[in-house]
Parts: sequence; C-alpha cells; structure tokens
Amino acid sequence: MVAFSDGFVILASYVARIYSLSRKSTLALRLRKAALLGQLKFEPDLLRASYVERFSVCGKKQCRCHHGGARHGPFYYFTQSLGSGRINKFLLKTEAQQKAAQEGIGHFRRLHEQLEELSQINSELLRREERLLPE
Repeated sequence: MVAFSDGFVILASYVARIYSLSRKSTLALRLRKAALLGQLKFEPDLLRASYVERFSVCGKKQCRCHHGGARHGPFYYFTQSLGSGRINKFLLKTEAQQKAAQEGIGHFRRLHEQLEELSQINSELLRREERLLPE
C-alpha cells in the first residue's frame, strides 16, 4: 500500500514478478506450464482497476479537518485507466460495492500473475529453441 500526504491511499499497483527460470530444467518448465494451464480460471467478476481509499477536507473553514483534526472519510473509489487519458472513477457507496470491487480486482491480479509466469516460461522455452505447443 502506498500512502500520500494529501489524504489519498492507493492499494499497491501491479509490477510483474520476475521468475528465475534459466536454471530450471526444460522438463521442470514444462511441468510448471502444465500446472499453470490447469489452474487458469477466469472469474466472471474480474476487474482491471484500483481500489482507492481517500480522506478529505471539506469546504467549511471552521471544521476540525481544517485545523489539524481528523479528515473526513474514509471514502472508497473505484478507478480504472481506459487509455488515452481516459479514467473511469466513481465512489463506492456501499460495503457490498467495496467488497465486490476488492474481490474483482484480486481475481484480475491473480490471473495476471499466472499469465505473466506462463509468458516467462514460454519465453525461456523459446530461448532454448523448444516447442511452445505440445506435439
């Protein structure tokens, strides 16, 4: 989790994990690939997005939030980058929405991690001049 001083908290963004594959045998890579292919599951609720928690300052100058007191919140937002500067962002008003967003984002991240590992295994097999598809 990354925290910012202006009241925003953003759950960790995804950075690809690097798998140490060059020292593994080709058989071990093929077995791991088969296991990954058996585990791949596309959850119908997956979401490629971020879950943002925000605390804010209101517009009332006499409010405690302007004088070192606690800020208002937390407020939870769903944010999604759509490319070309377009962002889909909205407030998650209910606990059900918040839970659904967290679960869907988690499902996407797990799938993305599996696909990343599969891609790196295929890259290593290709580097070794091995077939990527079964014979």
